[in-house]
Amino acid sequence: MATEVARFERKHMFTTIGRTEGDIRFAEDQFLSPLHAKLSWEDGQLDVRDLGSRNGTWVFLEGPCRLTDGDLILIGSQILRFRRLGYPGPHHAEADATKRMGSMTPSADIASLTQLRTDGSSRDVIQLSPGRDVHIGRERGDWIFPYDPSMSAQHATVRSEDADFVLVDDH
Repeated sequence: MATEVARFERKHMFTTIGRTEGDIRFAEDQFLSPLHAKLSWEDGQLDVRDLGSRNGTWVFLEGPCRLTDGDLILIGSQILRFRRLGYPGPHHAEADATKRMGSMTPSADIASLTQLRTDGSSRDVIQLSPGRDVHIGRERGDWIFPYDPSMSAQHATVRSEDADFVLVDDH
């Protein structure tokens, strides 16, 4: 899939982008809202602000990215939400010495990734626990999306680093 690259000269402190409004317009892009995002330079860094667009504004990874609670991730055409669940603590012995049934491995789930439908509702969830990496792809991985042609065979990994999780682009 070829990608066209265009350069735009910055004429002001900030630049707005949209389909029909803004300093830079992309009239053919049906996924872009009429006025979509604002770009500005603040403290030597590019600041990207979504202006209430329907589809959000996405920033592509240039390296591993530590996930924080509420992050939305676009992998292929799938939108995934990262949530911190907290650490439940150790399992306490029961007062009457009866053992609990259920799997004690893998370790406790402390985060989750939720696949979101176009209306924002949840479809599928995968749990994340310390010491377990999760591979995501169209053909290979722990979580596969065979119906998503825009996803690579093995697209990304959510890597466990102690109690944190880091997103790595695999393609």
